[in-house]
Amino acid sequence: MMKLKNLFYLLLVNVFMSCGTSTLMVSVQRPADISVPQSVQSVVVANRSIAGKGNKVGNVLEGIFSGEGIGADKKGSEYCILGITEMLQSAERYTLKASEITLNGTGTSTFPEMLSWEDVNSICSNYGADALIVLSTFDSDSRTIEGKSVVKTRTIKGVKVKEVLYPVTLIMEIQSGWRIYDNTKQQIVDVNTFTEVKEFVAWGANHTEARANLPSKRKALKTSGMFAGEQYGFRITPVWVKVSRTYYSGKLDEFKLAKNYIRRGDWDDAINLWKPLTDHEDIKIARKAYFNLALASEIKGSLQTSLDYAKKAEQMGEKKATSYISTLKKRQRDEERLKEQLNN
Repeated sequence: MMKLKNLFYLLLVNVFMSCGTSTLMVSVQRPADISVPQSVQSVVVANRSIAGKGNKVGNVLEGIFSGEGIGADKKGSEYCILGITEMLQSAERYTLKASEITLNGTGTSTFPEMLSWEDVNSICSNYGADALIVLSTFDSDSRTIEGKSVVKTRTIKGVKVKEVLYPVTLIMEIQSGWRIYDNTKQQIVDVNTFTEVKEFVAWGANHTEARANLPSKRKALKTSGMFAGEQYGFRITPVWVKVSRTYYSGKLDEFKLAKNYIRRGDWDDAINLWKPLTDHEDIKIARKAYFNLALASEIKGSLQTSLDYAKKAEQMGEKKATSYISTLKKRQRDEERLKEQLNN
């Protein structure tokens, strides 16, 4: 019986040791998917997705038969321009010169013919820009899906009440096509079409009530259109994103104290606690210390040192280090691309 109790105690200790981790959010800069030449520092944005005189009839018919409403895509494209404009204004990569330019396009999902370089140069010179970013096509589509009922329990004045709720989902699909004209080199930097999907879910006592609780089509179009514009902005400019990182924070006193230091942002004090533990007689503690030092080095901006510590932890049997090593190697590749994109 005593042996069983001791075994249970050891298992319990191992559970707490294995679960003695904490998570924090870290800001890292993500490179753009598209590397725009460094000669492009200032840009103007134009909307060329709206139908010109020769395309208006077809565009009206499309609005009637699709049920989206006449002018919905026009308004949606304006929201898309607003999305990319707000994104570029907050980014460090470019200086945005203008975004109110409207050019005649096809009004469909078909790309219009390329602008002449004389026209591109005229627009860029007028606004003092190096490149012209053009929303060349825009198309929106929406549909609603009725889901199966779900029984949910909620507490009303201390009493648990079961209720049957019905979901309805509004799906907005936005297709946007883009061209970037680099006027400094008179070359096309990018030609691409992207599809973004946003879902809006509402609940009600029945499907009719759930539909009434959905946002209006105009509001959903605004949210989805802006999202599509923002997403293209993310593709052409580096952005800061939040990522999660895990480190060991217990049960050893040094790990617990280091956790308090980290909460205050005192990474140097945490490092001073972890470094001596790398020589600990318990290999589990030593490898966890190395793993934590890898995180601290990443936070302090030394990716190679971080990688070295993570590899040491992996060699000592730290399983978490394997995926972290892959993350660090990707960050190193991203850093090289960022240097190219930001001219650092």
